Amino acid sequence: MQSAEYGEEFLANSVTTMKTLNLSIIVGVITIAILISMIPVQHFLTLDNFHVVKIQKLVDDKTMWKLIHPKNNEKEEYVVTEGMDWSDDGKLVAFGVNAGAPVSYLWTMNTTGEDMEPANIPIEFNAVSYVHVSENGNSVFFVGQYNSKNETYQDIFRYDVKNKTYLFVTRDSHVGSVGYMPDGKIIYVAGHSNATRLEKNTSIFLIKHYDVLWLADQDGQKIKPLYNGTQLFDGMTVSPDDSRIAFVSGEDPLHPSSNGTDIVNFASLGPPTANNYSYLAVFDINTREFTVVDKVTNEEFADLKWLSDDLILYETMTHHCVQDKTPGSQSCPTGLLDLMTVSSHKSQIVYGNQEEPYAAPLVGATISPDGRSLIFGINYDYSNGIIDGKGIYRIDFDKPLWQSSGS
Repeated sequence: MQSAEYGEEFLANSVTTMKTLNLSIIVGVITIAILISMIPVQHFLTLDNFHVVKIQKLVDDKTMWKLIHPKNNEKEEYVVTEGMDWSDDGKLVAFGVNAGAPVSYLWTMNTTGEDMEPANIPIEFNAVSYVHVSENGNSVFFVGQYNSKNETYQDIFRYDVKNKTYLFVTRDSHVGSVGYMPDGKIIYVAGHSNATRLEKNTSIFLIKHYDVLWLADQDGQKIKPLYNGTQLFDGMTVSPDDSRIAFVSGEDPLHPSSNGTDIVNFASLGPPTANNYSYLAVFDINTREFTVVDKVTNEEFADLKWLSDDLILYETMTHHCVQDKTPGSQSCPTGLLDLMTVSSHKSQIVYGNQEEPYAAPLVGATISPDGRSLIFGINYDYSNGIIDGKGIYRIDFDKPLWQSSGS
């Protein structure tokens, strides 16, 4: 029979694990249930005064499966893409692939879908997320979730593309998300929590939690704290001038509902209730001030990319469903790809529809350095003549995306 002390330590670790699993749960929901709606080309991207030149599939899911399991004749399982990033020199795309168990891998390829290869990292990841290619294209940073010593950790890894080596930027941590700064530094948030049982033989605990926003060099050294509080800074992206961080929060950063100390009854925890909010917010690194840019109810912001000083590309995950390829079944959620002008708080839909026909999220949508192309994943086997099943796609435009946004 386990001691009370061991039980409390286990529950304390469980609280931390629950918090750090938040990212992978969101990724799991996205990757398990995605499809593309049956829409004509003219509705695929909707910005005024700019046109799609070409849409092509770079890699399909069967090719990815064979590359992951080259000597394995086992029945093909699902293969889905995770976060993506495009190098500043325009030559390399890095992304996560989830295939089986679940087991996730970091992969790289060129921008035509060729020369795909896995990162030489002998760690079995549960999820690979927040992928960032360094400014010179030599390194890939990402958050990898893995199990070790009866604990689940989320650490930042740095992979050397040329030498095929890797290192832990953080170690045995609970990193929520990481952003890559234009000057080569990294910025990340690490969560801390502990739990104390309030009454013997009950499931009621006093939970204390806080997050620290850190600034560090590429090796995780020269660490400097920037913020200490309860904001999660999910999906961070840094402005080109290194002065602001756009992020996603489940609560209003201007009026947080928790001061970091809560009483939780684990026996009464259930599914999320209605009227859950998602905030797209900006944190000014110099003034330490928060600004709420947008807010949605029962939807979620995801996959933020800061394109120019005043423009952010992001996904809005909605709770609509679209018809599955299998008769009588549907898949959810659907997604919108949006452009937000930060100064005016005005957004414009790039991809998807707010009314039927709905569309699937473009997983990990990453944009080329010149703004003329998008590479993204589709994680459902659906064909409509434009999108042809699961895989990695590329869209080329006739002009840079942000010049056509009116910003």
